[in-house]
Amino acid sequence: MIACFVVLAAAACSTAGSATAGSGGATLGTTAPAVTSTVVPPTPVPAPPAGGGHTTTTVPAPGGARVPVPAGQINTGGMNTPPLGVEVTGNDVVFNAEQSGCQVITAQATTQTATQVTIQVITTNTSKGNQMCPMIVRVVPVVAHLNAPLGGRTIVFQAVTKHS
Repeated sequence: MIACFVVLAAAACSTAGSATAGSGGATLGTTAPAVTSTVVPPTPVPAPPAGGGHTTTTVPAPGGARVPVPAGQINTGGMNTPPLGVEVTGNDVVFNAEQSGCQVITAQATTQTATQVTIQVITTNTSKGNQMCPMIVRVVPVVAHLNAPLGGRTIVFQAVTKHS
């Protein structure tokens, strides 16, 4: 940053001599090539539907596509760190969880009824004795398999901690 400032200041003052900035090979006292730009007009945005309401259309997702689960179908209870980006693909519930150094995050569907699915988010601490664990948090994908597609059922997430 300082080298660029010095080169620009020297160029602005028309000081004789030459200097090179980075690998660009710019020499003081010479004229840089002109820069051209093209203006692209904005793309028109369609107006919202009459009445200002939101329209929702349910379209079947192609095989393997992930579909976000609406917030009203998710109950995270008292979890310290709720799952992020909950989606379904076929019979799988896929979400992201925060995992640190000596932890492994897994999930298991434990109860499945016509109205509700309970998924345990299992944090297994893998540290041994006085082992030091890095406190680097990673966001990892986690999958819980269901017996049938989620449909309109509510997901209840429960936190479980285990020690290996």
